[in-house]
Amino acid sequence: MAKNAIEAVREAEEKAKALLSDATQISKNKKQEAELLAEQEYMRILAEGEAEAKVLKQSALSEGEAMAKPIIGRGTDQAKALYEMKDEDLNSAVSIIIERIVNANGNS
Repeated sequence: MAKNAIEAVREAEEKAKALLSDATQISKNKKQEAELLAEQEYMRILAEGEAEAKVLKQSALSEGEAMAKPIIGRGTDQAKALYEMKDEDLNSAVSIIIERIVNANGNS
């Protein structure tokens, strides 16, 4: 009878070891699955963020170009107007500037 009890205990211990080993392996597998899923989710979120950033960047560039276009146009028009000024008008403007500088500094 003691022999049967010892055999039963030994079998129970072997079953417990097998269960523990199986549980350990299942735990490792679940951990690997969780890490893989976490990595996939991270990559998805990262790609989503990059796509959103790209859209925002393009929107900002378009908005900036729309704001700059009239300013550049005015600057171009003013540059053309200065370029097309007659020599007499330029000389007159230079004389006025010199007169103001001289009078402002008191060197008359």
